[in-house]
Amino acid sequence: MDEQTVTGRNTRAWLVWAVGVSAYLMAFFHRVTLNVAAGDTAERLGVATGALGLFAFLQLGAYLAMQLPAGFAADRIGPRRTLALGVLAIVVGETLFALAHSLPVAVVGRALVGVGDAVTFVNVLRLVQNWFPERRQALLAALTGMAGGIGQLVATIPLERSLSDFGWTVTFVITIGAAMVVGILVLVVVRDRPPGVPAPQPDDHAPARATLAAAWRRPTTRRAFYAHVGTLGPFAVVGTIWGVPYLEHAQNVDKSTAASMMVATALTFTVCLPFVGMVGRCGPKARVAVLAVPGALQATALVALLAWPGTVAPRPLVVGVLALVGLSAAASISCFDVARRSTPRAEVGTTVALVNCGGFTGAAIGGGLIGLLLAGDPTAGRFEVAVLGVLLVMTLVGLGAGSLRLLGELTRQGQREAARHPSQTAETSAAAARS
Repeated sequence: MDEQTVTGRNTRAWLVWAVGVSAYLMAFFHRVTLNVAAGDTAERLGVATGALGLFAFLQLGAYLAMQLPAGFAADRIGPRRTLALGVLAIVVGETLFALAHSLPVAVVGRALVGVGDAVTFVNVLRLVQNWFPERRQALLAALTGMAGGIGQLVATIPLERSLSDFGWTVTFVITIGAAMVVGILVLVVVRDRPPGVPAPQPDDHAPARATLAAAWRRPTTRRAFYAHVGTLGPFAVVGTIWGVPYLEHAQNVDKSTAASMMVATALTFTVCLPFVGMVGRCGPKARVAVLAVPGALQATALVALLAWPGTVAPRPLVVGVLALVGLSAAASISCFDVARRSTPRAEVGTTVALVNCGGFTGAAIGGGLIGLLLAGDPTAGRFEVAVLGVLLVMTLVGLGAGSLRLLGELTRQGQREAARHPSQTAETSAAAARS
């Protein structure tokens, strides 16, 4: 292959990834629009704030229900068609939500947004695997997540200002129109694999049930799943719906200030993701440590905020907790890297989707539980206990069943290897650092 051909293929790879990432950025933005628009939505539909928990449960539940189909689709029908269908679902769902004046129609719209959102991340990672060498995949996965963080940043102050200055209708016309443009770009630009690379044959894939069972039987997949509950779950709960309402009710700030404070979560998530990607190249223990340390810090900060006398805590403490939620979410990208390295190539989409179910299982259950806890009594004290208590439980599950167990297993594995082959310890350590 001559130099010009290699250069052209590299350029096309980056273009395909860029369009795929734009779809993920757009999907992430629409995932979290309800957070800033929560008050407007409750007023428009004539429902109590606690009823918004239904949106969180159904939207994240739809996302969760579609994760495994999204993984199977990535492996079997390809990322291009799956991404295009996902964008179409977001456009239809957000249109229904924007036009809704009743709770059932709005709920259906948000559920469709969850369905479309569900297919984007897994399929962009599949494009990364198909188009790029393995040495770049951890960093590109982190950069893909970073694009999601940018989408969330746009859904904080800019979205709040647009709703205030231009109103509901104009804001949603702009955001839905942008999603339509992205969908067209996916169809025109994205291809499943480089030219000349044959598509997988049906015989290359085991039956879906067998593929899923094999993925779950791998201990690394299960540990990564639970680690994802504790790292991504709190971020999804705070970013999708309950962050701004918690700040308004428990911390007694207005919507504009709450949206500004939420920037701490989105900005920390976005800035830290590239560093997590680089840590992924430093060996197995580093990949797991980057999950455990932010989780431990997040748990400590949540306990401190819960223990603070009264509900209104010092602003730096609240912003610090929000920033740690973003840091843990950035670390969650390492869950996919940990699981991917023990998975056969033809099954990576399914394994990534299964791990991704972890955080969104926690978020769907946690978001719905917060709504139930607030039903009929949305006082400041109830908001504090409901939101912070659910976040703390998810964080502890991620630590206890996920990252700490992974770290312990890696330590014991290293000790066993050192005992069996003491003369090769240095060589093994060097190889692990390169893996």
